[in-house]
Amino acid sequence: MRLFDRYIAVDWSAANSPTTGPNSIWIAEAHADRRRVEPVNPATRAKAATDLRDRFLEALAAGDRILAGFDFPFGYPAGAANALAGDGDWRALWSWLFEVVDDADDNRSNRFAVANEANAEFDGGVGPFWGNGTKTEYSNLTRKKTRYRYHPIAERRRAEAIARSAQPVWKLAGAGCVGSQAMLGIARLEAMRRDPELGPKLAVWPFETDFDRDLSAPIVLAEIYPSLFDLSPFPDDVKDRAQVRAVVNAFRTADARGALRAMLTRPEGLRPVEEAAILNEEGWIVGVRERPKGAIRPNADYRG
Repeated sequence: MRLFDRYIAVDWSAANSPTTGPNSIWIAEAHADRRRVEPVNPATRAKAATDLRDRFLEALAAGDRILAGFDFPFGYPAGAANALAGDGDWRALWSWLFEVVDDADDNRSNRFAVANEANAEFDGGVGPFWGNGTKTEYSNLTRKKTRYRYHPIAERRRAEAIARSAQPVWKLAGAGCVGSQAMLGIARLEAMRRDPELGPKLAVWPFETDFDRDLSAPIVLAEIYPSLFDLSPFPDDVKDRAQVRAVVNAFRTADARGALRAMLTRPEGLRPVEEAAILNEEGWIVGVRERPKGAIRPNADYRG
């Protein structure tokens, strides 16, 4: 029996202006009973959020269940929520980002100023965020990685100890960066959670689903890393477009074969302290099945 009726994949973007084509937002949706997948390319995050809201409401009206994957981290390394939001829980971090992030309809955002102010709260103004990609000089946000004292916070989450090519959430600009996408993306998802029509129907994996133990919500939001999937893009296809198509097709195929639950289940061999960190704060990546190898060392200084 299928777990879901529809599958959505979102390739997110932190672009500063309306943008389409490569390195912009792409959304793909696959239905269990349809073969055709036509990704769309909204030019702004505001338009993407409206598109997703419409898709979710239409699915709810049809009685369909959705797995929606987003390609940015849903959490920060353990200890970050308490340091940034004053409470060691993912909800506190999401709420903090919703309150401090300004993301205008034309894609202008204050994410670098937010990171600068967050870093200022650490000893000596030396915090974990880095990568100032603007012309503005910030006193507590460097352009390149330097020595950072992460205090009780690791540079990487446990999931990224396995998916090593995934960039740390602290990197806001530069090749492969994901920090800006996470900051802006989480704020948008928190807005969905606060939406009176959508909020009661949403569950955030694995935080609210306890991995696969409770997938009863009509809409399950999950973190994806498209590089884990075989793209097999059409000739000359935009990579981002190919990625979201590949993810939804992989979800649909796995669900038809009864294999999707395995992608959502708890990784084997997690120690209780690891599982607690993942479910309380860090989150996980769909399809990552291994237990982290080696220690995730908080308190260690990082030298770049």
